[in-house]
Amino acid sequence: MACALLALAPVLRGGNRQIALVGLLLLSALLLAVLLGSVSFDRLFGAADGAAERRGKQRVGMPLWSAVALFFVASSPLWLGLLHLTPLPAGSWSSLAGRGWYFDALAAAGGNLPQSLPLSLNPDATLTALLSGIPALATLLAALFLPRPLIEKCLVVLLVLGAFEMLLAVLQFWMGAGSPLYFGADSATGFVGSFANRNHLADFLVMLMPLWFYRLAEGTGGRAARAAARHRRAHLGGAGALWLFFGFALLVVTLATLSRGGLLSAALVLMACTLLLIVKLKSQLSRKQQILLAVAAAVFALLALAGVGAERVGQRLDKATVQLDAETRNNFTAATLEGARAFWPWGSGAGTYESVFPRFQAADSLHYVEYAHNDYAQLLMELGLPGLLLALAVAALVVAQWVRLLRAYRAERRLTGELALRAYCGLGALALLVHSTVEFNMHIPALALTAAFLMGVFLRPMDAPRAKA
Repeated sequence: MACALLALAPVLRGGNRQIALVGLLLLSALLLAVLLGSVSFDRLFGAADGAAERRGKQRVGMPLWSAVALFFVASSPLWLGLLHLTPLPAGSWSSLAGRGWYFDALAAAGGNLPQSLPLSLNPDATLTALLSGIPALATLLAALFLPRPLIEKCLVVLLVLGAFEMLLAVLQFWMGAGSPLYFGADSATGFVGSFANRNHLADFLVMLMPLWFYRLAEGTGGRAARAAARHRRAHLGGAGALWLFFGFALLVVTLATLSRGGLLSAALVLMACTLLLIVKLKSQLSRKQQILLAVAAAVFALLALAGVGAERVGQRLDKATVQLDAETRNNFTAATLEGARAFWPWGSGAGTYESVFPRFQAADSLHYVEYAHNDYAQLLMELGLPGLLLALAVAALVVAQWVRLLRAYRAERRLTGELALRAYCGLGALALLVHSTVEFNMHIPALALTAAFLMGVFLRPMDAPRAKA
């Protein structure tokens, strides 16, 4: 069911589509029910602890504060729904920040004032937005509690989806602007895959790059590296060449999208993944081989750049073009933050941005703005202080987990498969967090579910080596 959620999400081209959302919600409810039953069984009968003990490990429980922070995040659709959708008396409602303006406008228009109103300025949009968060939370919890073999299968599903998206994008580009493979998307050109625009395809592919590195590291390190020579030759044979081609295709198609945010996040993620690969293989590589591996990664990237065309990429990164686009997005962000201040501390309500933003939009702006193109600014405007607390809770969980991973690495004196799995998935989730400073990736179902799953894998509790007598 977790694999099905991840596989079906790219079918939704963007935003919250109620009919498709019903299917995802049904699947999410089934997945959450199975997870609850499975985790309850393990806690009652100690199945997970017994399995860890048989592997020579002892289960390390999540610290209490981490469990509380995780519960705070996972239950957010429930408590945000109660906060934003519970009716308030009209007098109390109008006294809240940013809301008296609407009563004044209604009175000026000769309308009748309601007796009670929910906190949200668009309750229907808020309900849809909160429901749309449940599939992402289901994939997050699945990644936290599913056993590792099932996690590995879900990662394979994501990589297969990446291959499908790349093939679709190449066919779209080959067939031209009128291709039926754009599925009726207005003014769609170039590489977009099943998404609404190239930025979202780029972000999806960048999130998959660390998974490619993880499979490469697991195929060339650990047990495989200690196997017989014939097994190592098999890894470097046809399957190895195909895997290298897949990684090259990931990089080429990402560059071909010409998404500036995607290129930035890809550069950061690729550097981090290469360093992590060197750390993973350092016991098997000499210093000279480590340097050669870094040089090979740079040549790999340069070849991909040459395949796409350095001039085309350079045009997208031209200073004048970047400055003009950045000015537009900065104007959106500044107006959004103005709205966040107006509605502080309760926000305008989840999912209300499209209907509320025109109040703060510049009078001479000709754009119709559905999203802020900065998910963090939009989070502040819609959710206010609760949104800030949610972001801080996630940030605290991420920082604490990186510290735990570093301590475990020092204790093990090597990057084990378990540590590599968490670290690479963490870098995949980081790609979305970085790109979301200039995009609305968190509102696209496929991106939100993929990032939530990768974040869940990253935050998984770790097994510690069993203490010796």
